[in-house]
Amino acid sequence: MDGNILIGPTAEDIEDKLDKKTTKEGLDQVMEQARMLVPNLHMEDTITQFVGLRPAREPEGYNILISDKVKGYVGISGIRSTGLTGSLGIAKYTIRQMQEAGLILERKQGFVPVRRGIVSFADKTDEEKNRLIQQDPRYGRIVCRCEQITESEIVQAIHRPVGARTLDAVKRRVRAGMGRCQGGFCSPLVAEILCRELDIPANEIRKRSGDSYLFMSNET
Repeated sequence: MDGNILIGPTAEDIEDKLDKKTTKEGLDQVMEQARMLVPNLHMEDTITQFVGLRPAREPEGYNILISDKVKGYVGISGIRSTGLTGSLGIAKYTIRQMQEAGLILERKQGFVPVRRGIVSFADKTDEEKNRLIQQDPRYGRIVCRCEQITESEIVQAIHRPVGARTLDAVKRRVRAGMGRCQGGFCSPLVAEILCRELDIPANEIRKRSGDSYLFMSNET
């Protein structure tokens, strides 16, 4: 949907919960299988690789548990690749199990099912871009050159109800840093905006969670 090609993935069962490395064997497998569909695929054009871990159950299979110890706690696990297509059925089954367990289910009043997204500058016509800039001049300042992401989009991502607090959080929301240079140009600019909008020093800016701090300070 963003105009890029994704190839893969592999699916390998591992025991180490911290093992998130890419491997030559995995990349070779992806390349071999992808070229069965697209023989002229050029792997040298690859921008980056992604890896992740999914918790799995042994034995395999859906596990939907209504806790008899903690009232209102529902555990759903073992949902693998079929989770997307099975999500509606899983939801209906879970609701029925909750009702049979005696839990009181009340429809939330005033629930707003639609969330207003951040308007993408890159997708607009020149006329629409001019209109956005008139409404918010920050739309006229490109921060991520590769993906054409503006300062306004990044600021909106930071100040939404579940706002971005790291470089990767900004990237996941508005794609700043997802282009050819993989943040080589825009990362310092995004960090500067995070500092300004969150009113924090540069040495508190992280790439992602944990201790992935980007800058060091000599101050004690």
